[in-house]
Amino acid sequence: MKKILFILFLSMFSINAIFAQGRYREMSITGAGSYGTGLIGFDRLKNINEFSLIYSYWLNDTSTLDVSINYIMSEYKVDVFETGKPDTETTPGWESLSGTVGVRYQPDWDFFLDFGFGAGIGYEGWWVKSDVFEDRRGDGPVYYLLMDVEYPIREWLSVGVYVEPFYYPLNERLETRVDIDRSGNVDADYDKLKNSWIVVGGGWVRVRIY
Repeated sequence: MKKILFILFLSMFSINAIFAQGRYREMSITGAGSYGTGLIGFDRLKNINEFSLIYSYWLNDTSTLDVSINYIMSEYKVDVFETGKPDTETTPGWESLSGTVGVRYQPDWDFFLDFGFGAGIGYEGWWVKSDVFEDRRGDGPVYYLLMDVEYPIREWLSVGVYVEPFYYPLNERLETRVDIDRSGNVDADYDKLKNSWIVVGGGWVRVRIY
């Protein structure tokens, strides 16, 4: 059901692109940075930072096609119990690199701020790095929503703030506890991940290139 709604959402923007002509073929590059929080399975992630580079192509005077590269870095706490040593904890890093494509709708309002709303889909690869247990990696689809506010400084330059929820339909895990015996063998307990979210909010700078 979620996928059907998402396809209908994208179709709405595509139909709108057919019937409007305005900034057709205008392009821009956006650099963005944000801080976030995890929800559901990702609520254990801390210090979430996201950086994006976005290429936008105006389909008409109100809609853009956006292609982006997104890097997310974070960490989470794992309790470590090693035989013969005091109990400690470690903070392995959970990182993700994704490529996405989507559409953004910016209503043509007579206001000094421009408001945008978008959605898209992509594919991401993630990896976990730890000095206690074996590194892991995986990949899968990722979906996003976008809400932003833009302030045009010049015809070719603008700044803005945004909120962007990322949805990860992962079937994975995050370590909660690691036990290490006298021989150095490592045994880990996990929290299962499924249908998790990362919500980020931050700012961006956009430069018109055509």
